[in-house]
Amino acid sequence: MTYAGRVLRGLLTPRWVGLTIVMLLAVTACVFLGLWQLGVAQDVGRKEAVSAAAALPRAPLAEVTSPHSAFEPEFSNRPVSATGTYAAELGFLVPDRRLGGRVGSWVVGALQTSDGVVPVLRGFVEGTPAAAPAPPRGTVTVLGTLGPGESPRPGAALPDGQRSGIDLAQLVNEWPGDLYNVVLLAGSESEGSGGSGGSGGSGGADPALTRVPPPDLDTPLNLRNLAYAVQWWVFGLFAMWMWWKMFRAEQQPASSEPVASREDAHA
Repeated sequence: MTYAGRVLRGLLTPRWVGLTIVMLLAVTACVFLGLWQLGVAQDVGRKEAVSAAAALPRAPLAEVTSPHSAFEPEFSNRPVSATGTYAAELGFLVPDRRLGGRVGSWVVGALQTSDGVVPVLRGFVEGTPAAAPAPPRGTVTVLGTLGPGESPRPGAALPDGQRSGIDLAQLVNEWPGDLYNVVLLAGSESEGSGGSGGSGGSGGADPALTRVPPPDLDTPLNLRNLAYAVQWWVFGLFAMWMWWKMFRAEQQPASSEPVASREDAHA
């Protein structure tokens, strides 16, 4: 019988069928436990990053970044304040957005500051109004957190006053002045130049507006839970190695038996 035939015959014995099933179950369990720990690592890492960003002191936008500067990862959820006047004619709606199970539109305004123009996600409204709710008049101080712009979204052309997303690459060519490469998610809007501190509520907001919470972040993994995930996968590899080692050890005498017989015949 060939070596491959002996191996196959050994694998089909009740003992090795049972051991193979046990090994496969152990490997499967290790894979899923590793994936579970990887998910925990991502969740913990996201919470830590959000907490770290939210814990930073609020700072004027001009002290954090400048117009046309690249959006840095550490800007996400960074508390800032910005003071200026809204250019009502530049505001627009972003339809087909969801918030807490509701379908509606984002309301975006253009806040003109002394350094440049910053897109402000003022809030969420039910449905798609005929026009974006008017922003406060005069000098306004917006307290909120920073987020990145959005990538272009393909689709049919939208009516005037609507856009498919907050595409900063498009706005920089259409809005006058220098554009900040960030989106300011408003937590509060107050008339006047004060209000640079505190977390802000819904001051100055249209009653129909619901503030949009900060987006989820692409965050680093929590190293402890990542190590647990790798550990489970190593256990799975170890189970396969032990199964193979035991099987090889059991098959070795059978595979060397013909050689021994030929040596005895020549003796």
